[in-house]
Amino acid sequence: MCLIVTVNGSPREGGRTAALLRETADAVCRQVGGARVDEVSLAAEWKDVFSGLWRPQISEQAEQVVQRAEQADLLIIGSPIYRGSYTGLLKHYFDLVDRAVMVGKKAIITGTGGSPLHGLALEHAFRPLMGFFNIQTVATALYGVETDFDDVVIRSDLLRARIKRAAGEAADLLEVSQRAAPAVEAAL
Repeated sequence: MCLIVTVNGSPREGGRTAALLRETADAVCRQVGGARVDEVSLAAEWKDVFSGLWRPQISEQAEQVVQRAEQADLLIIGSPIYRGSYTGLLKHYFDLVDRAVMVGKKAIITGTGGSPLHGLALEHAFRPLMGFFNIQTVATALYGVETDFDDVVIRSDLLRARIKRAAGEAADLLEVSQRAAPAVEAAL
């Protein structure tokens, strides 16, 4: 079974970022049989995530929240864009994640913002963060602005088409990983 974990870096529960993450996870599930989705909402978990600056200092609850990303086969990571990048909440969460455990994982990066110009944060901030962890991101990044939504419902056909494309790319990466896993294990 494929475990998809969405990580919502928004300091606010619900909202457009959560809607984009949920819609993307649903699109991947339609293409990957037997997938299970687990949601990490940092708006709900922030007190535990900020219970320490380093992993040994965090609470038991925070440890469980961090481990959820480490256990994922596919991460779908999203954040509203603040000051040209992801939120500090999302950055602190990834500061706690074990880099060695993340090597080879797959991810879809997503963001929401007030201006189309902020979409570049996906390429200039999100991808380098994923690269630090050696997480393979799909080629299609997802970015939505206020006009793409009716409150928290995605209305843009263009954004929906990009979600479908990103989901297909993720499904392909997951399939290749699953086929390669027995060969890699046999070589070890």
